[in-house]
Amino acid sequence: MGPSDHEMERELAEVLGAMAEIAAAGAGEPSDALEAEQWASCLVGTWRVSPLRDPDADQLFGSGLARALEGLGDPGSLAALRALAAVGEESYASLARQAADRLARTGVSEPAWAGDLGRARPVAALLMCEYDGFDDGVSVMVEFAAPGAEPHTLGIYIDHNLGGPVKDVFLAGPLASVREQFERRGARERLLQLCELDLAEARTRVERALEILDHTFDPQVNEDVRPLRALVRARMRMLPEGGAAPQEDREINPEERAQLLAEFLDSPEGQHWRGDEDAADVAGLAIDFGADYNHGGPLRWSPVVVEIFMTGWLARKALREPRFFERVPDVLRDWVKFAGHRRAVPAAALRGAVVAVRSYRGEMMQAVNDPEAWGPAKTFALAAQQAGVDLSDPDAVGAFVEHYNEGLAA
Repeated sequence: MGPSDHEMERELAEVLGAMAEIAAAGAGEPSDALEAEQWASCLVGTWRVSPLRDPDADQLFGSGLARALEGLGDPGSLAALRALAAVGEESYASLARQAADRLARTGVSEPAWAGDLGRARPVAALLMCEYDGFDDGVSVMVEFAAPGAEPHTLGIYIDHNLGGPVKDVFLAGPLASVREQFERRGARERLLQLCELDLAEARTRVERALEILDHTFDPQVNEDVRPLRALVRARMRMLPEGGAAPQEDREINPEERAQLLAEFLDSPEGQHWRGDEDAADVAGLAIDFGADYNHGGPLRWSPVVVEIFMTGWLARKALREPRFFERVPDVLRDWVKFAGHRRAVPAAALRGAVVAVRSYRGEMMQAVNDPEAWGPAKTFALAAQQAGVDLSDPDAVGAFVEHYNEGLAA
């Protein structure tokens, strides 16, 4: 028998009480409003234990913590409530604000920075992106200024190769300093450019990336993302709404995919593969991967995209004979050249992508021969194939599915 509702409520109350005591003890550490907002954002991050964001859990922990802090009734509790109200979701930030006001009316002393919370306002934004034709990701950088404080920049890196989530968050000085540092060394180290960015578009880009992050299971993001997510969300609410952002990747229909394959086989890069069914199959897989999974579509092939396709996607998705995979690097090399020329990728950058094809050959062969790297659909299809099932016969496939599931459940 599991724990009763009463026992679960008691355990939750104990957890929230312990969290409140720790928060109240630590709320005196920040020396200014920005530090307090970062501290509160980290506090919110402590209950984000699930890989996927759960608004109900946010409400449960946020509101429960606000009540527990009010119950302590000391200056540390008031400081924690003020900071929590500044960065939390409105569903519980309003409760924290009300609890803080009630404590303040009883004479509990306010933190020195309480009046500065939430006063930083957005003044400008920049977009840092690549101009090498690869478009692996962008950094949205928004400068905020508050009375009596030096302006600071909140930077958010959006990773296109992961599907568009927030991958990294960082704080820096004024945008002028960021631009100066970039001009001094960034442009020489990487093919990057800085562009002015409308504040409303900055909000749209970041909120879309946060939404993707919140619906990505076990996202591979940097360690600062979870602690600073609440701060990012709160700051984006200060920016104007209604900004336009680049269109989502459009669907590429079968006719367009077939046309692209024909264009490759007629091109200088691909014409020597005409009449070679395996080669056409490799190019077709590259097109399908790009159309269905790759930001930017079938023609965006950076070194990172090459790695994802060769060492991950092929192993999970493509059911082919071993000799087929032996041929992948030669054909893919020409496809990458074709795609790069179509996108006008600079020669030096394109050479890097072509070299990546050769570099990942061994890792690809290891992955495609490792059943643990295969996706469930590929594993099932192979099992059906080995059982002699005609995959074009729905009845035969249906019968095998029942047998297959019984085996898994056994």
